[in-house]
Amino acid sequence: MTYIKTIAIDDAEGIIKNEYDKGIRRSGRVYNILKIMSRSPAALKESMRLYLAIMFGESELTRAQREMIATVVSRVNHCKYWIEAHGNDFRVEVGDESLAEQLKKDWKKADISAKDKALCAWAEKLTLTPGDMTKSDIDVLKKTGFSENAISDAAQVVSYFNYINRIAEGLGVDLESEMK
Repeated sequence: MTYIKTIAIDDAEGIIKNEYDKGIRRSGRVYNILKIMSRSPAALKESMRLYLAIMFGESELTRAQREMIATVVSRVNHCKYWIEAHGNDFRVEVGDESLAEQLKKDWKKADISAKDKALCAWAEKLTLTPGDMTKSDIDVLKKTGFSENAISDAAQVVSYFNYINRIAEGLGVDLESEMK
């Protein structure tokens, strides 16, 4: 149960109605994460713009890699909502239920490439100890084949999910019915 009252679909007006309508057009529904952010209309609108740019915009990172990062960051943060949501999106991208379950539980034991493991390790460190990041962390990613553009994109994914994980957990977003 949410910790704050959300704005119901039928009561939505202005920016909130517009964002709810966009959600319905995108996926046929209004996800609970949109509802939990309904008390901050401008932030909801801009958060969605940023999310779409980071997760669906042009990038050297594959969609699967971005979903992998989102899942890893959410696991590190113990954010149930986003572990399930992006673990499922990762499953869809790779077409492998078992691999998605591995990733959701412990990326270190998941059957992913060494390159992706380096990316996950970097995402975990940036999430847990951002003040400890150094150029050598970037150098590791470069040596595994990531360009500076890809690394910048990965930083955007890590940072966005650290933000949105705190919205979800801090305001008590309800899991979607299929996540339970």
